[in-house]
Amino acid sequence: MQWRRRIKLICVLGAALWLTPVALAVTQPQQATAEEMQAWRDVQLLAADNMAGRATGTAGSVLAQQYLQQRFAALGLEPLGGDYLQPFSFHEGFSEKRGVNVLGMRRGCGQPHRYIVVTAHYDHLKPRGKKIFNGADDNASGVAGLLYLAAKTQQHCPLYSYLFLATDAEELGLDGAKAFIARPPVALDAMVLNINLDMISRGESNQRLYLAGKKQLPQLSHFAEQVQTPLKLTLAHDGRQTSLGRRSQPPVDWSNASDHAVFRKAGIAFLYFGVDVHPQYHTPQDDWQRIDPQYFFAALRLIEQSRRWLESLPPQTLQRAQKSSNN
Repeated sequence: MQWRRRIKLICVLGAALWLTPVALAVTQPQQATAEEMQAWRDVQLLAADNMAGRATGTAGSVLAQQYLQQRFAALGLEPLGGDYLQPFSFHEGFSEKRGVNVLGMRRGCGQPHRYIVVTAHYDHLKPRGKKIFNGADDNASGVAGLLYLAAKTQQHCPLYSYLFLATDAEELGLDGAKAFIARPPVALDAMVLNINLDMISRGESNQRLYLAGKKQLPQLSHFAEQVQTPLKLTLAHDGRQTSLGRRSQPPVDWSNASDHAVFRKAGIAFLYFGVDVHPQYHTPQDDWQRIDPQYFFAALRLIEQSRRWLESLPPQTLQRAQKSSNN
């Protein structure tokens, strides 16, 4: 109830944010679909200065929640328990804190009692003095990708049911994903896969996008070989790997790099899409103006191709992948 009162208090402000043209004062990308342009708008609005980094428990976080509720409703996603907002408590050190996940469902037409969970964390970092950490790539881009997939499932009824989960407090310790798994809205064994999107808009000069999850789903190798994309799709090891082979960069533990780690530990297979760490990672310079929209759109198309590929697999394939995650 306390969070709902806060949402109502900023409703007018949230509507103004939704409509503001300032964030769109940028050269429009060429050859983009309506869904891609909406994703581009989503990134800019979520990474705007008035969101102030969307850190857990801040006014900017509440604005982000309001925006996501509006987008979920526009996409026809069903709220579970009558509300898109899913508050939870967690501990940071000896302090108890509160976070809020945003959750919506799309009911499937072929296997409606089996669920693919699409995740992307919407939180980022608090301002430090006058410095704002807008987190455009980390992770406004992933949230925009989640909304893009929700739009695609709106066009044609999907095989599986989908849970679209924008998590809070990922930066503090994957706490939003942990809260979801601790109190799942459907049985855990009904969740056949997690698609996690975390930093999908900065391929830099090599145009690389990483995809992890082949340990539970070996068929990913075939997908990577056959997929049509201008990007350099790289299957990440489900263990430690040095970023792009550069010894100056710390190794990336892909299997634990983001919210998908919580699903993996719960025995649920995953696909994780993300880019390499770039110089603006966790700095005030992670702004939407640094994103190449054409790379971002190509990443969205690739992720949607992977979703359609998953639905083309025999259902027992994902069931086996889920069982292998338990071993």
